[in-house]
Amino acid sequence: MIWVRNYLAPLSSDEIVQFEIAKTVTRAETIIDHWKSTGKYEQGIKSTYLAWLFMILYTLAIALGCRFISICTGNEIMIKGGRGFSWLILLATICDVAENIALSRTLHGPISQWNVSIAYDLARVKFSIVIVCLLFMLACLLYWGIGRLAGEKK
Repeated sequence: MIWVRNYLAPLSSDEIVQFEIAKTVTRAETIIDHWKSTGKYEQGIKSTYLAWLFMILYTLAIALGCRFISICTGNEIMIKGGRGFSWLILLATICDVAENIALSRTLHGPISQWNVSIAYDLARVKFSIVIVCLLFMLACLLYWGIGRLAGEKK
């Protein structure tokens, strides 16, 4: 991900997230105007194109991670949860697709409250699902690790 940071420099990932959760037309306009005045606007457009690749990567990584780590626990409930969370991350990706379309429309055309609101709401849903999936993976890892320390063979 370092190459992405270098590719999008001087635009930071924090600035991209701030744009995703702008919430109001005024805030989105302020961010875009700032990007234009500081030479970051083109990088903002590039970030929406890179988001498509990133969506594929994080979906695969989290879906496979939920499956793999839950299987390592040997616990049937965790394994079923891993299957469920590996499908849940697809919902986050669907939200991300719609969010990215709204962000692209905001960057390329007139800024509308509809697009800004869609991006804001879907970003919140996406980030929430991603966080829940990562927490599930952490719980599985802890379950597996504690089991190993306790001498369980799995």
